[in-house]
Amino acid sequence: MISLQDTWTDYLQYGKRIFYKKNTVVFQQGDLRNGFYYILKGIIKITSNDPGKGKRILDIAGPGYLIGDTDCKPYFSSAVCHNDSVLYYYSKQDYERLLDEHPETSSIFFRSLIQKQRLLLSNLNVTSADTEHQMAHSLLHLSNIYKGREIDLTQQEVSQYVGLTRYTVYNIVKKWSAEGIITVQNRKIAILDVEKLKEKLLGSSKKYFANK
Repeated sequence: MISLQDTWTDYLQYGKRIFYKKNTVVFQQGDLRNGFYYILKGIIKITSNDPGKGKRILDIAGPGYLIGDTDCKPYFSSAVCHNDSVLYYYSKQDYERLLDEHPETSSIFFRSLIQKQRLLLSNLNVTSADTEHQMAHSLLHLSNIYKGREIDLTQQEVSQYVGLTRYTVYNIVKKWSAEGIITVQNRKIAILDVEKLKEKLLGSSKKYFANK
């Protein structure tokens, strides 16, 4: 998703500032979408729970991102605070007032929605590649969200995010740890060598297209 940190600060006054503690549910799958949120501080996990497929982490959203919607349809996912977070909530009425006084926000909001769709399509395409490609793609994306090489997710959460089994993630982590690409510290995955991780991504891509 596209970060709005440099463009949305002028519009904070139109929303309601809310502090959420770690593990608090911001909105629940199935609830009616009656507003959206701007993340000022913290990390939000966007999750879905399918009775047939189990829990999935669809996305990780950090500061500067918009989540939620105002179309009054049921949420297809839930938003849960991964750590203590500060969000600004905008109801449908708040957004209409914002649009009336700042029409340019319509294009900003629209670009954010388009970026979300592109990310979902990208993730769907990645699932057709081999497991190491999927893992490398996800870790590189997560490092951008966490703005550093330490990814504050357990291997189980990485499994839920990438869409691979815990056993597969464990084996890749074990292999890449031996190769000096990543390490596990305090149950968190830290990237030691970004260039080698990118090589894993590119190498897997070449193998994938060579077999087509």
